[in-house]
Formats: sequence, C-alpha cells, structure tokens
Amino acid sequence: MGRSKRSFDRIVSLYKYKDLFFRTTKVPTSRVVRRSPEDRGHFIREASDHLVLRKCPCRTGNDCKDFDVELGCTFLGPAVRDVDPEVGRMVTMDEALEHLHRATESGLVSCIGKFKGDALALGVKDHTKLMTICHCCPCCCITTSMPYASREARDILKKLEGVNVEITDECNGCQKCVKFCVFGQMSVVDGKAVVGEECKGCGRCAMVCKRGAVKITIDNPSYVEQCIERIGALVDVC
Repeated sequence: MGRSKRSFDRIVSLYKYKDLFFRTTKVPTSRVVRRSPEDRGHFIREASDHLVLRKCPCRTGNDCKDFDVELGCTFLGPAVRDVDPEVGRMVTMDEALEHLHRATESGLVSCIGKFKGDALALGVKDHTKLMTICHCCPCCCITTSMPYASREARDILKKLEGVNVEITDECNGCQKCVKFCVFGQMSVVDGKAVVGEECKGCGRCAMVCKRGAVKITIDNPSYVEQCIERIGALVDVC
C-alpha cells in the first residue's frame, strides 16, 4: 500500500514552499522532470488501471477559489494499485475520460507524462508503470513557480516539436491570455499579444481567447502518432 492520507497531506502542506524550491534550482541539479501535452484519451483507453486523486494537491495547498479542488490528477497504469484509497479512487476507463472532459471544459490544461516525484509522493514502488495526467490551473499549478527557476530547470518542460503558437490581427490586446498563461510567456506589446520564447505550447491562451486571435498549428500531420509513441516509451500503462 502507498502513503497514507495523513502522510500524503503532509507532502501537500509543503506546497507553500514551491517558490523557494524553484529558486533552489539555480544551484546546479540533475533532477529530471518530463511532461508533455498530448492525446490523453489514447493512454486512458490503453491503460489497465485508472485512478483519480480525491483532491488536486496544488489547488488544495493554495486554497483555490477559482477551480474545483476535486478535479484531481489522473494516474494510469498498474502502479496505481499501490495508492491508498483515501488518497485516490479507482475509476473505470469511461469515468477517467469523463473526468478529463470535465477538466477541459472547466478551463484546465491537462499535461501528460512520467514524473518520478509523483510516484514518491504517492508511495508507488514502480514509477515506470505510473503515468500522470495533471489538470493544471493558471493560479495554483506548481509550474507557476517556473519563472523563479534556473533556465536549465525551465527548459525541462519543452514545447513539442512542430507546434506553433501565433497571434493574428484579431488580437485587441485585452491581456486575457497574459492572465491565464501558466508559464508567464504571454505579454502585450503595442496593443497586441506577443508569445515568449519559452512558450510550452500548452494551448491555454487559445482556449481563453474569445476572439480566436491565438492560433495553434502543427507542422507535421503525423505529430500525434509520434508523440504517442514517444510518451508511451517512457511508461508502461498496460
């Protein structure tokens, strides 16, 4: 069995120190994190087991008032069987897909990948069989502390190849994309939005722009298949 709820809650209580943690990455480190936005539905359908955290650790730690704290992370793969039922609940494939849909409809950005830190926090033994889908908000996600980190640490999260974020002439400089960019990579210059060089291509700016002034394009038609293969090589969810 993984960590008890009490133990997990103690880890969540460390959330308030996230800015300090990211500042410490300005000291050379070998820590590796890998997360990529992708076709979450594919891995949900392929996974042998599905689990949803009862509460989002970031929104709980930040006492979030804007997004539902019960839209917790989704975890996939046989390793979820180790998670304490008081921390997360086992769900069916259809329930996991519905949870993803709810998160997307509420304006959250879902990022997928393998993060050893999640396995440690949950008390999971084999991190190679645990895939994470984080449903991130712009106010509480741990990545909001990225600007405090070293460039090396910031570059661990990358925009996938072939993804382009462009601003069209429909932009009126309302700054909504600036407010909702989790990574702080949108700004307004001379009345028009500008995309920063460290943009991760998550697409949230396009989701919140009511004028349709932000366009997300993909150069390679086989992009999705390549990403599925790439991410699937990192973790065994079956």
